[in-house]
Amino acid sequence: MTPRIYRMNRFVQSFYCAIGLGLIGMGIFPLFQLGFWAIFIVLPLSLAGIYCCCWALRSHLTLTEADISVCYAFGEASAQLSDIEGWRTESNSKSGPYWVLQLRGNSGSLSINQNFAVDSEFLDFISKLRNLNELEISVIP
Repeated sequence: MTPRIYRMNRFVQSFYCAIGLGLIGMGIFPLFQLGFWAIFIVLPLSLAGIYCCCWALRSHLTLTEADISVCYAFGEASAQLSDIEGWRTESNSKSGPYWVLQLRGNSGSLSINQNFAVDSEFLDFISKLRNLNELEISVIP
């Protein structure tokens, strides 16, 4: 199996880049109108805009024979495939639904945004794992 790299789908990339560029523009415009004292407006808006652009352009998911890794704006996480116990979905996030890969022995989890443009090979990988959503439903009366 060759390494598979998945990026955010084009609509999501375009949307977050547009928001980021808009925030940067909204942050820089007061600098020209109000002078140096507008730095308190410029800095937070510009940083939020930079984060949105980085999230859209840097985010990728990599699936290899031995491990899976996900990279977002300024962070990266990975897990060995043999350490994954199962998966569940979470939809209570601001940026959309996630697949959460639970690692064995309660050693953590790996969250993967469902906005990645994945193919059938990734969906086959997920389907081979144990669905922890079904376990939660069967436990709750």
